[in-house]
Amino acid sequence: MSSSALDALRAYSARAPAAAGADAEADVQRHLQQIWDGRRAREAENEPSLAQIPRFFMPKQPAPAPAPAADSEDAARQARAQSLLHRAAASRLDEMGASVLAHGQLEELWRLLRSHTSPPHDPTDERINYDELMQVSDQMPPSAAGAFFSASHVLKFGLDAHGRIPIVHFFQWVCNKNALMSTRVELSAYDASGEGFLSEKALEQYVEDQIPKLPALASIEPRLIPYYTLTATRKILFFLDPKRRGRVAIRELLGSPILQEFLELRRADVPEDELRANWFSSQSVEDVYYTYLELDQDQNGMLCAAELAKYGEGGLTMPFVARVFQECNTFCSPASQQLEMDYKSYLEFVLAMRYTQRPEALVYFFRLLDLNGRGVLGAFEVNYFFRAVLERLIELDGEPAPCQLEDVKDEIFDMVKPAQPHGITLADLVDCKVGHTVVGILTDANAFLAYDRREFNMHEPEGGNQ
Repeated sequence: MSSSALDALRAYSARAPAAAGADAEADVQRHLQQIWDGRRAREAENEPSLAQIPRFFMPKQPAPAPAPAADSEDAARQARAQSLLHRAAASRLDEMGASVLAHGQLEELWRLLRSHTSPPHDPTDERINYDELMQVSDQMPPSAAGAFFSASHVLKFGLDAHGRIPIVHFFQWVCNKNALMSTRVELSAYDASGEGFLSEKALEQYVEDQIPKLPALASIEPRLIPYYTLTATRKILFFLDPKRRGRVAIRELLGSPILQEFLELRRADVPEDELRANWFSSQSVEDVYYTYLELDQDQNGMLCAAELAKYGEGGLTMPFVARVFQECNTFCSPASQQLEMDYKSYLEFVLAMRYTQRPEALVYFFRLLDLNGRGVLGAFEVNYFFRAVLERLIELDGEPAPCQLEDVKDEIFDMVKPAQPHGITLADLVDCKVGHTVVGILTDANAFLAYDRREFNMHEPEGGNQ
C-alpha cells in the first residue's frame, strides 16, 4: 500500500467514531437474522411436518474468545477497516447497477443503431462504424459508455473493409452482457461480506426470492418450496463447491451452465421434455422428493441403508450402500439404533447418480470406492466391489454368474489404462472418459448387465437373427 493511501486510511480512522464499524456490522447481522427467522416461520406454516424432521447436520461453532482489553484499539481499527470494505463493496455494486440498461433503454439502443448505420448500406446486413457508434453512445446514459461502447469492445467483432461491425451482432452482445451484469448485481446483493462469495444460506435465500419471478415455477405447490430451495441449492454447491467450504464464488457461478439452467425457467414457454430434464424445474424437484418419500418406508423422514438400496431399479449392492453411509453425513436413529440419511445427503447421492459422467460425480464415487483412503483403486478394491455385483446378479436372476471375477477386473484396468499398473487414481478415472461405466460396473448389478449386453450387441452380426 502506498504511503499516501496509508495516510488517508489513518486520517479516516482518526475521524471515524470507534464504534461505527461495529454498529454497522451489528445492523447487518440483525437484518440477516430477521430474514432467516421469517423464512423459518413461513416454512413451518406451509409445512407443519418440518417440525418433526430432524435438523440437517450443522457443525458446532466454537464460542469466540473474548478479546483482551489491551487489543481494544486494534479491534476498533479492524472494525473501521471492515466498515470501509462494506462501503467499497456497496459502492461497486451501485456503480455496476447504474450501468445496467432497462428494457426501454435497450429498445432505444436498437432504434439508434438502425438510424446510424454506415454506408455502403445493405438492408440485409446493416453495419455501423466507430464514429457513428460514438454518436449512439452520446445519446445513451453516461454510465453505459464504458460498459458497452469502448474501442476494445468494438474490436472484438472484427472490422470489415469499411471499418464497420454488424449492428445485430453488437446488439446481441449488449443484451447478453447486460443480462449478465444484471444477474451479477442481483447476486451481489446477497453477499453480506462483500468478498465476492455466497454462503449456503445466502444461496437458499436467493433461490427462494427468485421463485415468484420464474414463470416456469408458477404452478409449484407452496408446501414444496422449502424442498425446492434445498434441492436447487444442493446442485449449485455439489458442482461449484468441490472442497465443501459452504460457499460459492459469484464470478464462478455467473460463468457456470448451472446458473443458466436455473435462469432458463424465466421463459414461460419451456417445453415439457426440457422441464423434465432441468434439475431446477418443479417437475424434476417433485420427482426427486416423491421418490424420497417412497423409499422412506417407515415414514420417519430419513433413509436407512436397506431403504436406499431400493433406489433406481434395485440393483445397488449392499457393500456400496454401506460405503455411502460410512462416508456421508448420517444420523443414528434412537428407535432402531442404525445410521440413517437425511434429505440433504440423499440429494448429493442423487446428483452423483444422475450426473455420473461429470468429474464432480466421479470424485464422489471415488471416495466411496477407495476403501483405505489411499487415493488408488487396486485389484483388492475392484474385486471387493465387483464380487458383490456378482452376488447381487445371482439374487436377482437365480442363475450362475455370467462372467469371472478376474476377467472383469482385467477388463476394467484395460478400459482405464492407469498411468501406474498397480492401481487406478482419480485422475485416471476422469481422464479415461469411461469412468462412469467403471463406477456402474462396480456398484450396480443392472448397470453391469447393461454394459455386458452392450458388449454382446457390438459383436452380434449385422442384421441380427433372421
